[in-house]
Amino acid sequence: MITDLPYYLVSGLCLGAIIALVAVGYTLVYGIIKLINFAHGEFYMVGAYAGFGIYLLLPESLSVWISIPLILLGSGVAGAVIAALTEAVAYKPIRRCGRLAALLTAIGVSFFLQNVFAFVKSAQPLQYPTAVRGSVGEICQRTVQIGGDGIMAIRFVYVAAALVFCLVLWFIVMRTRFGRAMRAVSQDADAAALMGINIDSVIRRTFILGGFMAGVAGTLIAFQSVVEPLMGFMPGLKAFVAAVLGGIGSVPGAIIGGLALGIIESLAVWLGVPTGYKDVAAFVILILVLVVRPTGLLGRPEHEKV
Repeated sequence: MITDLPYYLVSGLCLGAIIALVAVGYTLVYGIIKLINFAHGEFYMVGAYAGFGIYLLLPESLSVWISIPLILLGSGVAGAVIAALTEAVAYKPIRRCGRLAALLTAIGVSFFLQNVFAFVKSAQPLQYPTAVRGSVGEICQRTVQIGGDGIMAIRFVYVAAALVFCLVLWFIVMRTRFGRAMRAVSQDADAAALMGINIDSVIRRTFILGGFMAGVAGTLIAFQSVVEPLMGFMPGLKAFVAAVLGGIGSVPGAIIGGLALGIIESLAVWLGVPTGYKDVAAFVILILVLVVRPTGLLGRPEHEKV
Protein backbone atom coordinates (compact mmCIF):
# COMPACT_ATOMS: atom_id res chain seq x y z
CA MET A 1 0.00 0.00 0.00
CA ILE A 2 1.14 3.52 -0.79
CA THR A 3 0.60 4.54 2.85
CA ASP A 4 3.37 2.11 3.84
CA LEU A 5 5.92 3.70 1.47
CA PRO A 6 7.28 6.25 4.04
CA TYR A 7 8.00 3.41 6.47
CA TYR A 8 9.95 1.41 3.89
CA LEU A 9 11.88 4.45 2.68
CA VAL A 10 12.93 5.41 6.22
CA SER A 11 13.72 1.80 7.09
CA GLY A 12 15.83 1.47 3.94
CA LEU A 13 17.67 4.70 4.70
CA CYS A 14 18.51 3.47 8.21
CA LEU A 15 19.69 0.09 6.91
CA GLY A 16 21.70 1.81 4.18
CA ALA A 17 23.48 3.95 6.78
CA ILE A 18 24.86 0.80 8.46
CA ILE A 19 25.87 -0.72 5.12
CA ALA A 20 27.62 2.56 4.26
CA LEU A 21 29.62 2.50 7.51
CA VAL A 22 30.96 -0.95 6.71
CA ALA A 23 31.44 -0.18 3.01
CA VAL A 24 33.63 2.82 3.81
CA GLY A 25 36.08 0.49 5.55
CA TYR A 26 36.17 -1.74 2.47
CA THR A 27 36.84 1.16 0.14
CA LEU A 28 39.47 2.78 2.39
CA VAL A 29 41.56 -0.40 2.45
CA TYR A 30 41.11 -0.99 -1.27
CA GLY A 31 42.05 2.59 -2.04
CA ILE A 32 45.33 2.22 -0.16
CA ILE A 33 46.57 -1.29 -1.00
CA LYS A 34 44.06 -2.60 -3.59
CA LEU A 35 42.92 -5.38 -1.24
CA ILE A 36 39.34 -6.70 -1.11
CA ASN A 37 39.23 -7.37 2.62
CA PHE A 38 36.54 -10.05 2.88
CA ALA A 39 37.31 -10.33 6.60
CA HIS A 40 35.88 -6.83 7.15
CA GLY A 41 32.47 -8.28 8.01
CA GLU A 42 34.11 -10.20 10.84
CA PHE A 43 35.45 -6.94 12.31
CA TYR A 44 31.78 -5.98 12.49
CA MET A 45 31.01 -9.25 14.29
CA VAL A 46 33.91 -8.87 16.74
CA GLY A 47 32.71 -5.37 17.60
CA ALA A 48 29.24 -6.74 18.36
CA TYR A 49 30.65 -9.43 20.68
CA ALA A 50 32.87 -6.88 22.42
CA GLY A 51 29.93 -4.53 22.92
CA PHE A 52 27.87 -7.30 24.49
CA GLY A 53 30.77 -8.25 26.76
CA ILE A 54 31.12 -4.64 27.92
CA TYR A 55 27.38 -4.54 28.60
CA LEU A 56 27.71 -7.56 30.90
CA LEU A 57 30.60 -5.91 32.79
CA LEU A 58 28.88 -2.56 33.37
CA PRO A 59 27.08 -2.11 36.72
CA GLU A 60 23.28 -2.36 36.52
CA SER A 61 22.93 0.95 38.34
CA LEU A 62 24.74 2.83 35.55
CA SER A 63 22.47 5.06 33.46
CA VAL A 64 21.56 3.62 30.07
CA TRP A 65 22.52 6.94 28.44
CA ILE A 66 26.06 6.42 29.73
CA SER A 67 26.10 2.67 29.06
CA ILE A 68 25.23 2.93 25.37
CA PRO A 69 28.08 5.36 24.45
CA LEU A 70 30.53 3.22 26.47
CA ILE A 71 29.37 0.07 24.70
CA LEU A 72 29.70 1.74 21.29
CA LEU A 73 33.15 3.10 22.11
CA GLY A 74 34.34 -0.29 23.37
CA SER A 75 33.00 -2.09 20.30
CA GLY A 76 34.73 0.42 18.04
CA VAL A 77 38.03 -0.10 19.86
CA ALA A 78 37.62 -3.88 19.58
CA GLY A 79 36.99 -3.58 15.84
CA ALA A 80 40.07 -1.37 15.48
CA VAL A 81 42.25 -3.79 17.47
CA ILE A 82 41.21 -6.86 15.49
CA ALA A 83 41.71 -4.93 12.25
CA ALA A 84 45.23 -3.88 13.29
CA LEU A 85 46.11 -7.45 14.36
CA THR A 86 44.76 -8.88 11.12
CA GLU A 87 46.79 -6.43 9.05
CA ALA A 88 49.98 -7.11 11.00
CA VAL A 89 49.69 -10.90 11.22
CA ALA A 90 47.87 -11.92 8.03
CA TYR A 91 48.21 -9.19 5.39
CA LYS A 92 51.55 -7.49 5.93
CA PRO A 93 53.68 -10.65 5.35
CA ILE A 94 52.02 -11.31 1.96
CA ARG A 95 51.62 -7.70 0.81
CA ARG A 96 53.93 -8.15 -2.19
CA CYS A 97 52.77 -11.66 -3.10
CA GLY A 98 50.04 -10.58 -5.48
CA ARG A 99 46.33 -9.89 -5.21
CA LEU A 100 45.26 -13.55 -5.40
CA ALA A 101 47.29 -14.46 -2.30
CA ALA A 102 45.85 -11.48 -0.43
CA LEU A 103 42.29 -12.38 -1.48
CA LEU A 104 42.66 -15.99 -0.34
CA THR A 105 44.18 -14.81 2.93
CA ALA A 106 41.24 -12.48 3.52
CA ILE A 107 38.76 -15.33 3.00
CA GLY A 108 40.82 -17.52 5.35
CA VAL A 109 40.85 -14.85 8.06
CA SER A 110 37.08 -14.50 7.69
CA PHE A 111 36.47 -18.23 8.28
CA PHE A 112 39.05 -18.29 11.10
CA LEU A 113 37.34 -15.51 13.06
CA GLN A 114 33.91 -17.04 12.53
CA ASN A 115 35.07 -20.36 13.94
CA VAL A 116 36.98 -18.81 16.85
CA PHE A 117 33.87 -16.97 18.02
CA ALA A 118 31.79 -20.12 17.58
CA PHE A 119 33.35 -21.20 20.90
CA VAL A 120 31.64 -18.28 22.69
CA LYS A 121 28.56 -19.79 24.38
CA SER A 122 28.80 -22.67 21.87
CA ALA A 123 27.75 -20.29 19.08
CA GLN A 124 24.37 -19.68 20.74
CA PRO A 125 22.87 -16.29 19.79
CA LEU A 126 23.25 -13.59 22.44
CA GLN A 127 20.68 -10.84 22.89
CA TYR A 128 20.38 -7.74 25.03
CA PRO A 129 17.62 -8.37 27.63
CA THR A 130 14.43 -6.42 26.98
CA ALA A 131 12.33 -7.46 29.99
CA VAL A 132 13.73 -4.81 32.35
CA ARG A 133 12.18 -1.40 31.74
CA GLY A 134 14.82 1.27 31.12
CA SER A 135 17.54 -1.28 30.28
CA VAL A 136 19.73 -0.99 27.16
CA GLY A 137 17.76 -3.70 25.37
CA GLU A 138 14.37 -2.24 26.26
CA ILE A 139 15.35 1.30 25.23
CA CYS A 140 16.69 0.10 21.89
CA GLN A 141 13.52 -1.91 21.13
CA ARG A 142 11.17 1.08 21.45
CA THR A 143 9.41 2.03 18.25
CA VAL A 144 8.35 5.20 16.45
CA GLN A 145 5.22 5.16 14.29
CA ILE A 146 5.93 5.96 10.63
CA GLY A 147 3.37 5.38 7.92
CA GLY A 148 1.44 2.24 8.70
CA ASP A 149 4.04 0.58 10.89
CA GLY A 150 6.49 1.20 13.73
CA ILE A 151 10.26 1.44 13.28
CA MET A 152 12.70 0.91 16.11
CA ALA A 153 14.03 4.21 17.44
CA ILE A 154 17.60 2.86 17.56
CA ARG A 155 17.56 2.77 13.76
CA PHE A 156 17.61 6.55 13.63
CA VAL A 157 20.90 6.37 15.52
CA TYR A 158 22.27 4.48 12.49
CA VAL A 159 21.78 7.58 10.33
CA ALA A 160 23.20 9.91 12.98
CA ALA A 161 26.26 7.68 13.49
CA ALA A 162 26.86 7.41 9.74
CA LEU A 163 26.61 11.19 9.37
CA VAL A 164 29.04 11.84 12.24
CA PHE A 165 31.57 9.29 11.01
CA CYS A 166 31.38 10.58 7.45
CA LEU A 167 32.05 14.14 8.59
CA VAL A 168 34.94 13.02 10.80
CA LEU A 169 36.35 10.89 7.99
CA TRP A 170 36.11 13.79 5.54
CA PHE A 171 38.01 15.99 8.00
CA ILE A 172 40.69 13.32 8.52
CA VAL A 173 41.19 12.66 4.80
CA MET A 174 41.04 16.26 3.61
CA ARG A 175 42.35 18.34 6.51
CA THR A 176 44.99 16.31 8.38
CA ARG A 177 48.54 15.25 7.71
CA PHE A 178 47.53 11.61 7.95
CA GLY A 179 44.84 12.22 5.35
CA ARG A 180 47.36 13.72 2.95
CA ALA A 181 49.58 10.69 3.51
CA MET A 182 46.63 8.39 2.75
CA ARG A 183 45.91 10.17 -0.51
CA ALA A 184 49.57 10.10 -1.48
CA VAL A 185 49.90 6.36 -0.80
CA SER A 186 46.67 5.73 -2.72
CA GLN A 187 48.01 7.56 -5.78
CA ASP A 188 51.54 6.14 -5.79
CA ALA A 189 52.88 4.18 -2.82
CA ASP A 190 56.47 4.01 -4.12
CA ALA A 191 56.64 7.76 -4.72
CA ALA A 192 55.10 8.40 -1.29
CA ALA A 193 57.77 6.21 0.33
CA LEU A 194 60.49 8.18 -1.47
CA MET A 195 59.01 11.37 -0.02
CA GLY A 196 59.43 10.02 3.52
CA ILE A 197 55.92 8.70 4.20
CA ASN A 198 55.81 5.60 6.42
CA ILE A 199 53.73 3.27 4.24
CA ASP A 200 53.29 0.61 6.93
CA SER A 201 51.98 3.19 9.41
CA VAL A 202 49.49 4.60 6.89
CA ILE A 203 48.16 1.14 6.03
CA ARG A 204 47.89 0.12 9.69
CA ARG A 205 46.02 3.29 10.66
CA THR A 206 43.70 2.91 7.67
CA PHE A 207 42.78 -0.59 8.86
CA ILE A 208 42.22 0.78 12.37
CA LEU A 209 39.92 3.51 11.06
CA GLY A 210 37.84 1.08 9.03
CA GLY A 211 37.77 -1.48 11.86
CA PHE A 212 36.53 1.11 14.35
CA MET A 213 33.57 2.02 12.14
CA ALA A 214 32.75 -1.65 11.48
CA GLY A 215 32.84 -2.45 15.21
CA VAL A 216 30.43 0.37 16.03
CA ALA A 217 28.12 -0.72 13.21
CA GLY A 218 28.08 -4.28 14.56
CA THR A 219 26.93 -3.19 18.00
CA LEU A 220 24.30 -0.81 16.59
CA ILE A 221 22.74 -3.77 14.78
CA ALA A 222 23.15 -6.04 17.83
CA PHE A 223 21.09 -3.62 19.95
CA GLN A 224 17.98 -4.63 17.98
CA SER A 225 19.03 -8.10 16.84
CA VAL A 226 21.26 -10.93 18.11
CA VAL A 227 25.00 -11.49 18.36
CA GLU A 228 26.29 -14.66 16.71
CA PRO A 229 29.44 -15.79 14.82
CA LEU A 230 27.98 -15.49 11.29
CA MET A 231 26.31 -12.11 11.80
CA GLY A 232 29.02 -10.28 9.84
CA PHE A 233 28.95 -12.48 6.74
CA MET A 234 25.93 -11.04 4.90
CA PRO A 235 26.51 -7.38 5.98
CA GLY A 236 30.10 -7.77 4.79
CA LEU A 237 28.95 -8.98 1.37
CA LYS A 238 26.38 -6.20 1.13
CA ALA A 239 29.03 -3.64 2.06
CA PHE A 240 31.24 -5.01 -0.72
CA VAL A 241 28.34 -4.68 -3.18
CA ALA A 242 27.74 -1.12 -1.97
CA ALA A 243 31.42 -0.27 -2.45
CA VAL A 244 31.34 -1.68 -5.99
CA LEU A 245 28.07 0.13 -6.73
CA GLY A 246 29.50 3.47 -5.63
CA GLY A 247 32.90 2.87 -7.20
CA ILE A 248 35.32 0.90 -5.06
CA GLY A 249 38.10 3.16 -3.85
CA SER A 250 35.76 6.17 -3.60
CA VAL A 251 34.61 7.09 -0.08
CA PRO A 252 31.63 9.22 -1.27
CA GLY A 253 30.77 6.38 -3.64
CA ALA A 254 30.71 3.86 -0.77
CA ILE A 255 28.35 6.11 1.20
CA ILE A 256 26.02 6.64 -1.76
CA GLY A 257 26.17 2.94 -2.65
CA GLY A 258 25.32 1.89 0.91
CA LEU A 259 22.34 4.22 1.18
CA ALA A 260 21.09 3.24 -2.29
CA LEU A 261 21.41 -0.47 -1.52
CA GLY A 262 19.49 -0.16 1.75
CA ILE A 263 16.64 1.74 0.10
CA ILE A 264 16.49 -0.66 -2.87
CA GLU A 265 16.29 -3.70 -0.54
CA SER A 266 13.53 -2.08 1.48
CA LEU A 267 11.56 -1.10 -1.62
CA ALA A 268 11.89 -4.66 -2.92
CA VAL A 269 10.03 -5.87 0.18
CA TRP A 270 7.45 -3.11 -0.28
CA LEU A 271 6.86 -4.31 -3.86
CA GLY A 272 6.10 -7.80 -2.61
CA VAL A 273 9.42 -9.65 -2.58
CA PRO A 274 9.39 -12.09 0.39
CA THR A 275 11.58 -10.87 3.26
CA GLY A 276 13.69 -14.02 3.08
CA TYR A 277 14.67 -13.14 -0.50
CA LYS A 278 15.40 -9.44 -0.08
CA ASP A 279 19.16 -10.12 0.11
CA VAL A 280 19.00 -11.29 -3.51
CA ALA A 281 18.53 -7.64 -4.51
CA ALA A 282 22.13 -6.89 -3.48
CA PHE A 283 23.55 -9.55 -5.78
CA VAL A 284 21.28 -8.58 -8.67
CA ILE A 285 22.59 -5.03 -8.32
CA LEU A 286 26.18 -6.32 -8.26
CA ILE A 287 25.65 -8.21 -11.52
CA LEU A 288 23.99 -5.21 -13.20
CA VAL A 289 26.76 -2.84 -12.12
CA LEU A 290 29.50 -5.19 -13.34
CA VAL A 291 27.73 -5.54 -16.71
CA VAL A 292 26.63 -1.93 -17.27
CA ARG A 293 29.20 0.18 -15.41
CA PRO A 294 32.06 -1.86 -13.88
CA THR A 295 33.68 1.25 -12.37
CA GLY A 296 30.57 2.07 -10.30
CA LEU A 297 28.73 5.36 -9.96
CA LEU A 298 31.73 7.49 -8.93
CA GLY A 299 34.58 5.20 -9.93
CA ARG A 300 37.06 6.08 -12.63
CA PRO A 301 38.57 3.64 -15.14
CA GLU A 302 42.23 2.88 -14.47
CA HIS A 303 44.65 3.08 -17.38
CA GLU A 304 47.88 1.11 -17.25
CA LYS A 305 50.85 1.67 -19.53
CA VAL A 306 52.05 -1.46 -21.24
